Amino acid sequence: MTKRLILCAAALIALTGASANSARVQEDLAIIVNKSNPVENISLADLRKIFLAERSRWPNGRKVTIVMREQGRAERSAALKLIYRMREQDFNRYFLNIKFTGEALEEPKLLASSDGMIKFVFNVPGAIGYARASEVDSSVKVLRIDGLAPGQPGYKLKL
Repeated sequence: MTKRLILCAAALIALTGASANSARVQEDLAIIVNKSNPVENISLADLRKIFLAERSRWPNGRKVTIVMREQGRAERSAALKLIYRMREQDFNRYFLNIKFTGEALEEPKLLASSDGMIKFVFNVPGAIGYARASEVDSSVKVLRIDGLAPGQPGYKLKL
């Protein structure tokens, strides 16, 4: 009887975990900039150019400072896949190459937390980064991507 009870409990736990995972909703990745940044909307193609350090200045002349999460974070994986269209090793090789050739002077800044990302973007006028849309507060500006804000149907940046 005890063995049967243990098996039933294990099955219930497994089913509960499976239904919780299948019910998980994809969360949007918000692209954030300092509130003083004049940009409100950007195409995904132009966003990629900024994150690849192909564009180093904002329309107001400020230097772009790219901010990334540390390796192993879901937000970073989503940015690499959806914006960079690279794997981690390709990303590292890319920035090593453009730094070596002088095409870029610095690599993206790395931050450990969404809170740190938001605070950094708040304090650095030219910064651009990302965070889960649910974690973003009013201290930073969320950019529209191809005219769409996080939470709108068709928004492309999802974790």
